[in-house]
Amino acid sequence: MKADLDRLMESQGIDAIVLLAAENPDPYRAYLANGAEFSGLTIKKRGDAPVLIANGMEMDEAAKSGLKVYNNEDFGLSDLMREYGREQDLIQRAFFRRIFEKLGINGKVTVYGVGDVNAAFRTILNLSEGLTDIVEFVPAEVRNSIFDQAYETKDEQEIRWLREAAKGTSAAMRAARDWIASHRAQDGIVVQEDGSPLTIGDVKKYVRVRLFELGLEDPKGMIFAQGRDSGMPHSTGANSDPLRLGQTIVFDLYPRLQGSYFHDTTRTWAIGYATPEAQAAYDAVMEAYRRSAAMCKPGLSTRAAQVMVCEYFESLGYKTVLNSPGTQEGYVHSLAHGLGLNVHEAPYFPTFTDTHTMQVGNVFTLEPGLYYPEKGFGVRIEDTVYLNEQGEIEVLTDIPYDLVIELKDSNS
Repeated sequence: MKADLDRLMESQGIDAIVLLAAENPDPYRAYLANGAEFSGLTIKKRGDAPVLIANGMEMDEAAKSGLKVYNNEDFGLSDLMREYGREQDLIQRAFFRRIFEKLGINGKVTVYGVGDVNAAFRTILNLSEGLTDIVEFVPAEVRNSIFDQAYETKDEQEIRWLREAAKGTSAAMRAARDWIASHRAQDGIVVQEDGSPLTIGDVKKYVRVRLFELGLEDPKGMIFAQGRDSGMPHSTGANSDPLRLGQTIVFDLYPRLQGSYFHDTTRTWAIGYATPEAQAAYDAVMEAYRRSAAMCKPGLSTRAAQVMVCEYFESLGYKTVLNSPGTQEGYVHSLAHGLGLNVHEAPYFPTFTDTHTMQVGNVFTLEPGLYYPEKGFGVRIEDTVYLNEQGEIEVLTDIPYDLVIELKDSNS
């Protein structure tokens, strides 16, 4: 969690973290700047609270962080632009030199941020060449960086935000289920009052409106995949397709509070009825979910939970990534992933390496699934869970697990 940052920086020999300025939504900035929405620099010196550096138009927004905020002009940016004219590299070097000197930053610096890759690359090259007398820029370890390790456990405020995101997401998905159920069927198709087909695109539009009303945003889209598409885990579904009776629908919803924390949940539905084969797969997935939830305790390797699910599915005759690596049918992915300011973050649940151990404060998904695109169906059940202070799994998602959606009327 955030309180571990100084310890993690010390363990990796990092003296300061620099988050580059960018207008993009940035989980690193949201984390260090307490959710403040501005586009300037964020700098964390080891042992000190982060400081923000903003342009004059964003000073009030940056101040909502509760942190120390500097104006660009506190470091004479306009004077440097006047002095160096079009020499952007010289302006940048002089600007950062003044910042580092004022904040007492020297030694090893690592850079984070979400923005234009080319701009970041040029900035790092320029500063690496021009400020060698005071700092050394060093890369972070991929998937095991300071932030990856800090994200792995959540503090009390983060849990409050995650609960809020869970509440709104659950309400939106329940509303979508009820709305679909309020329709009728005709000739195997779900139709609206005027007899026109109810499409996947209609459902997505309805869900986005509900999310907006509930204070959530949908920055990464959603999965609402039917039939063969439901057998492809990351197919988002074809918006023009009408909802059809008896076909599995994998509905994966992962919105967030505005610029903040995500929730992630999946339900599998079949409208009117489910085929025996889809029902059998659904029952197996639900049992895998229950077994994995019961297994998750502090000190357990995340790999152990993944392997257990693989072995359970294989005992029923389904292929998995454990003994059929690269399989495109059966259980084709890992059991879970951490969740927070990113949809996917630590802890991860690999199949072959013991890289993560469950601990109090983890927030992660549990999402076993079985997929058979050539047979025209797929099943996934996903909740977001919290490993609480008592070392117990607490389910944050609040959505029924029923597979079949009964319509108010049908004429199939």
